[in-house]
Amino acid sequence: MKKLSLIKLSVAAAMSVAVLGTSAVKADSVTATANAAIATALVLTEGTQMSFGKVAAGASAGSVLLAAAGGTTDTNVTRLSGVTAAAGAFTLAGENSATYAVTLPASTSLTGPGTAMTVNAFTDNASGSLDGSGAGAFNIGATLAVGASQAAGTYSGSYSVTVNYN
Repeated sequence: MKKLSLIKLSVAAAMSVAVLGTSAVKADSVTATANAAIATALVLTEGTQMSFGKVAAGASAGSVLLAAAGGTTDTNVTRLSGVTAAAGAFTLAGENSATYAVTLPASTSLTGPGTAMTVNAFTDNASGSLDGSGAGAFNIGATLAVGASQAAGTYSGSYSVTVNYN
């Protein structure tokens, strides 16, 4: 029995030397680096307000299609002089050579002395890319629905234009 206890003690001592005799695994740490780059904010500026010009309403409903590239197509309205039609013109500044997307509303209303008129089918002629100096420009057109015998007067409204980096 003494011999068995002595063997157990010898084995335990040998194991302790083996464990303590070898170098223990050492933990290590390092300070790492993280980075972030923040893009220049996009700045959108309205240069020219959208104008459908001056038209006379007919006995039946009509429309004025204002192209983003300029020019109008009039249906059941008579174009008059005095107020020139113009697409909305915008300039954009941001990151050099960055791409962007334009978001336009589905519709809006112009209000005035008579029944409100709907503006819809908004379009733009944006290239979707800023130039090497971070500049861009585009125009916006839309279609104005003119009611039958629409009341004379000045009508106005607003619409939202949103630009975002791709």
